[in-house]
Amino acid sequence: MGIRFSWLRRWARSRKVRFFPDGETYDLQERLEEKQRNIRYLELQLAKTRADKFELEQRPMELRDTIAAILNEPVNQLRSAVRFHVREAETGPGWEVVTDYCCLGGCDLNVYEFPSERDALLFARLLGAVGYRSPHNIACPACYEEHMKDCVCNGGVEIEPVVFRSYALSEGRHEHASL
Repeated sequence: MGIRFSWLRRWARSRKVRFFPDGETYDLQERLEEKQRNIRYLELQLAKTRADKFELEQRPMELRDTIAAILNEPVNQLRSAVRFHVREAETGPGWEVVTDYCCLGGCDLNVYEFPSERDALLFARLLGAVGYRSPHNIACPACYEEHMKDCVCNGGVEIEPVVFRSYALSEGRHEHASL
């Protein structure tokens, strides 16, 4: 509305003496209308916030029921419903869940170890239930360094490198995949 009638406001301001005996009345009315628009906007924001609050209050109850159902699922059903890679541990007994991968080389970034297959499957299934999504823009240090070497000079022409978030080795086990 502000854009459509801005010409009308400019015209009215230039002629405010004609419509109002004093310009002060016009200014007060204009400020009052602005305050009323602000109040309507804030009321709308309050209604949206209340709706969001209600949804967030309901979520723990929904999660409680979902988690209880997941904990009662048999292993075969857990296997068919997981979104993350669950495998036998490469370094010893136990199982692993891989939650994040390098966006450049496909390396495993976050690997969590569990004593049993059921524990690993439950972890993977619960991550999916709470809505965890692995980020798609994380690069491991080795792949990022290789990518930067390729991008800095490509045929003598400097190319601006693509910026990726680097993954710290201390946060998880890094396995470099062959390209």
